[in-house]
Amino acid sequence: MEKIYIIIIIAVIAIALFFILNNLEVFRDPYSLYYEGDVRHFRANLFEANKTPVYPNEDAIKDILLNPELYKVYIAFIPNETENAFYAASSFEITNKLGIVYRHYYKGQTGIFKDVDESSCIAFLENRTSKCFKSFPINSTDELTPTPIEPVILLLGPSRTNQTSIVVNNNLIILQGKDFSEIDRKYTDLDLAVDKMLLVLMT
Repeated sequence: MEKIYIIIIIAVIAIALFFILNNLEVFRDPYSLYYEGDVRHFRANLFEANKTPVYPNEDAIKDILLNPELYKVYIAFIPNETENAFYAASSFEITNKLGIVYRHYYKGQTGIFKDVDESSCIAFLENRTSKCFKSFPINSTDELTPTPIEPVILLLGPSRTNQTSIVVNNNLIILQGKDFSEIDRKYTDLDLAVDKMLLVLMT
């Protein structure tokens, strides 16, 4: 009888340890986040991404991208032969994940369509609202005219910045990464900034 009790106690302890360890951050997949009923995969290590500084603060990101009046998010970058592929990957990641975020806030049926400027759009039918995304190259930041309805996310790589951070200024969100090398890792500093912005919106 004592052996049975000992076996039961060991089993209970083992199960308890399993659930405790499974919920500790150190044992989680650092590239995934459970959000909106599914596991979402990211390009960067989220523990590292979460360390990316945001100026002036994280709420500034939410104020822009979760503004109910927002219609279109522009994603801009200054072309560079060695960096263009990274900008394309970041633009895709932002568009994809922001679509998931907006589906979280605007429940119900959705539809997909193209705007007159070829922007990719999601229509939230029950809320009678749409959110669109367009990535485009620029020659200078002077070309940007962000507004509350059409904010701009500007991607900057090593040729344009010497820091990895997020800077929010009015309706402009600057995501910058100083290092695009992937030595001893599978992501760039720009991936860290992109995923930090997404973490702010998804956690």
